[in-house]
Amino acid sequence: MNFVAIDFETANEKRNSACSLGITRVENDKIVEEKYWLIKPPEMRFLPQNTWIHGIYPKDVEKEKTFLELWDEIKPYLEADILIAHNASFDMSVLRSLFDYYNIETPYIKYACTVILSQNHISEVRNHKLNTLAEFVGYEFKHHHALEDANACAMVMIYLCNLLKINDLLSLNLKGGITLGEIYPGGYTPCSSLIKNKNKKAKNDELYLKEVNKDVDFFIDKVVVFTGPLSSMKRYEASNVIYKLGGTVGSSVTKKTEVLITGIKNRDRIDNFYKSTKLRKAESLIRSGQEIHILSEDEFLELISG
Repeated sequence: MNFVAIDFETANEKRNSACSLGITRVENDKIVEEKYWLIKPPEMRFLPQNTWIHGIYPKDVEKEKTFLELWDEIKPYLEADILIAHNASFDMSVLRSLFDYYNIETPYIKYACTVILSQNHISEVRNHKLNTLAEFVGYEFKHHHALEDANACAMVMIYLCNLLKINDLLSLNLKGGITLGEIYPGGYTPCSSLIKNKNKKAKNDELYLKEVNKDVDFFIDKVVVFTGPLSSMKRYEASNVIYKLGGTVGSSVTKKTEVLITGIKNRDRIDNFYKSTKLRKAESLIRSGQEIHILSEDEFLELISG
């Protein structure tokens, strides 16, 4: 199967605020080309929660080209037989918003979503997030870097193509159990599932809790607080892990807090403005002499797996 996988990261809540783009080209189920661009968004306004996720700051893109200036370079990749994205509704809405903002003539694009495809055909996972599926297919990557995410999406798609014997758009439609999405001048049609009663939640958090090492004693009787978005699980799932390992979860950082687990990327290099209130409070209490262990999400996951 030949396709192009894409992934955008955005600076703020506006879909036209793309600040990076990763593209992975696949031929005959093998990655043959990778492209990555930092992009200067129309408005140099970065929300802390977006930066926490992807680690991109205004200073990283202020001298980069805009999407319009990059368009001639990007356009040939969008002319593939089909584009693939994980949670394609987001990435395709970014594309459409950029076309509208820069008055770019909308090309005709067919696309498919690996979230929908994996929900249709992969039930052996706790959820259908990209990092969970990448782990399932045996691919390691750095989540929320646009090229890394595009590569991971491509590997998930390659797995699905091999699993379902998909080799063209017709078999993707019929064997994948989806209606292909389309973008065209004046409108779009979303990618959707043709399979009813699929198990969207898969085995959910119960499967994840079974994977936790019950012998971990680090969290026993400790007050734990979470800050920033977690990539690997939902906040309530992470809280259940802490409870299972003998700890308690607090809603804010106080003098009783002993552990702060943060999903904020590259916390050591970020400006104070982009730190969460909880992280700033924890750092202040540490400077005052309070002992608080600050763990990244990766450190947390390594710890609970033993």
